[in-house]
Amino acid sequence: MKKLFVAATLGLALVSCGGEDEKTENSAPTVCDCMQMSEDMAKESMDAKDAAGIKALEEKYAEKMKACDKLTEGKTDEEKKAMMEEAAKCK
Repeated sequence: MKKLFVAATLGLALVSCGGEDEKTENSAPTVCDCMQMSEDMAKESMDAKDAAGIKALEEKYAEKMKACDKLTEGKTDEEKKAMMEEAAKCK
């Protein structure tokens, strides 16, 4: 469970803040979307009592985690650092 939380947190901390334009189901998430998903996932992981619960949680959030991870693809270390600073500003 700890590994899942750490992976989700690290992955989501490195995403970009996008604008607050209208979103569709298939639009890229913003950093704040990813941070919220990370918080939700962390809360739910506390309720997962066994490996099956963790696996179900990983499956539930797999697509969202992939979308958040894609926001950092091709970014330089400086750009990733700037994204982390922006992520810290999310409510």
